[in-house]
Amino acid sequence: MAETVLKLSGKVVLITGGSSGIGLAAAQLMHEHGAEVVIVGRDAKKLHEAVTLIGPQASGVAADVSKLEDIDRVMKVVAVRHGRIDVLVVNAGTSHSPPLREVDEAAFDAMIGLNFKGAFFTVQRALPLLGVGASVILTGSAAADLGRWGDPLYAASKAAVRSLARTFANDEALAHRQVRFNVLSPGAVKTPLTQEAYEQPDVDAYVCAAVPLKRWGAAEEIARAALFLACSDSSYMTGSVLAVDGGMGQV
Repeated sequence: MAETVLKLSGKVVLITGGSSGIGLAAAQLMHEHGAEVVIVGRDAKKLHEAVTLIGPQASGVAADVSKLEDIDRVMKVVAVRHGRIDVLVVNAGTSHSPPLREVDEAAFDAMIGLNFKGAFFTVQRALPLLGVGASVILTGSAAADLGRWGDPLYAASKAAVRSLARTFANDEALAHRQVRFNVLSPGAVKTPLTQEAYEQPDVDAYVCAAVPLKRWGAAEEIARAALFLACSDSSYMTGSVLAVDGGMGQV
């Protein structure tokens, strides 16, 4: 049997929203490939359970990345423990939003605060720690290109994330250091965040009909794409979107 090539040996990986779903699957896979992984989540209990599940080179920081003081605290912890970030996965987010006519200011602020404000300031505050050749992966969504019916805030917040990747990738100082910024764009994926949806027969049938591959994705499938963007396999990619959506936003 061929020896497994560790694609992230000795690398320091920081993943927000890393205690469940896509973030946890990515953390597990990157840890398997030799990385020291730091995950961030709001629920301290879930965070501890996830760290135990990931393995010995994993640690966690309980924080709410919609709050700048929490983001700053995360970066200070990473700076003390590791001194740098080689891979930053900006994954924390939510898809829960009221329908268009029911959105109030609190719902707007909650969605944009986590999905957009949190993403922007996580990258901004991480800049001093990003090493030469670092990879930054922002979790987007197929919804950004589809104009998702009934959920305008989520679609808009993920379109904003896609725009951020373009802008960050075009920053001359960062490009000079070979820091890369790409968007990982999942479609319909079975995670704890989407469980309520996929367990409803009518929603499940609707999604399976809308996706060319006729099924939901698994978090592990998205994690494999994240690993590709994290390692040198994608060394000539920046400002790009890698769609892993079963064709949902492509055809």
